[in-house]
Parts: sequence; C-alpha cells; structure tokens
Amino acid sequence: MSSATAFAAAAAAQAAVQIRPLVAADAVAYKALRDEALRTAPDAFTSDYASSAGRSAKEYAVRFGPLDSGTFFLGAFDAAGQLLGCVGCEREQRVKQRHCASVVGMMVAPAAQRRGIGQQLVAACVQAARHVPGLLQLVLTVTASNTHVVRLYEQAGFRAWGLLPRAIVVDNVAYDKLHMLLSLTADPFPACRSK
Repeated sequence: MSSATAFAAAAAAQAAVQIRPLVAADAVAYKALRDEALRTAPDAFTSDYASSAGRSAKEYAVRFGPLDSGTFFLGAFDAAGQLLGCVGCEREQRVKQRHCASVVGMMVAPAAQRRGIGQQLVAACVQAARHVPGLLQLVLTVTASNTHVVRLYEQAGFRAWGLLPRAIVVDNVAYDKLHMLLSLTADPFPACRSK
C-alpha cells in the first residue's frame, strides 16, 4: 500500500468515528471494552481484570456524568455504533482541588488501534475539559515504558512532572508510572503564589 493510500485510509477511518459522551445505555459496551483492555494490556492499567470482570455493567454508569460537571467519559463509535475506545475525566471533589481533574480509563479496542482514535479521544477530552467552569488543569498517569501512549499525551500538550517507580506490579514485573500535567489556560493561577 502506498503512503498516499495509507493516509487516505487513515483519514477515512478517522472520519467514520463519532465521539460523544457515554450515557447509562453504553454501560454494557463500556464494560466489554474495559474488560478486554484489562485482559490484553494488564501493565497499562492500575485496575486488574480478575477484580473487574465480575462487576456489573451498571456499576460503571455513575462515571458517565454531564460534560459540564468535569466527571464524564467520552466514547469513540464506528458507523455501526460499536464502541471502539473511550477516555474519562474525573474532577476532584474536595473544594481545594476542584480546579483539577484526572484523565482516566484511556483505552482503544485492539482491533481499532493505530488509527488515530486515541488521539481523537484525548483531544476531545481536553476540549471538553476547557469548557468546565473552574477546571484549570488535567493530570494523568501512564505506564512509563508505554512510549507510544506517552508520546500521544505529549502531542496533546501534557508534560511529565514526576515518576513513581514500581507503581504497579503485574506477574512479578514492576512498572513505573509517569505523572503528567496539562494546564487548560495560559496562566491558570495569575493571582496565586506557589509555596
């Protein structure tokens, strides 16, 4: 396949993806995607497949809030309505931390990877977060050895600020987690001093 043909195929795949907030009716599809991600990429997530597989799909619906709440999940759907990937934003609940939210649960089905869906999801999540009143920064953790995903977040504007060695252990192998931050405004705290 020529590079022009590959580019056209990738552009067509991206155009066919619809990104929208997940709602309670998406819980079964979300759980299936999540279970597959936890099973096939155990080093990419803090949650584990064995603990999650038995959970009811409806338990996840509480994570699907309205965009303006700062606690929401976005899903990428193909033309047939199949959930291909998702990403979540979970706003801090404590008053002193309400300006922060964590990007969580970023996953793309194995068959849909390397088509730009993850990039589209992260961009949509950042865009939605920019419209949440009082939300000034996004944070996330990513398995440091997953360089492809680290680059995806860097391309979206996230910057590393720390590393937690041996953050998770999977099958007796320790993995470091990279902490990353994205400010949603040019100067999120113009009147604040850092101590």
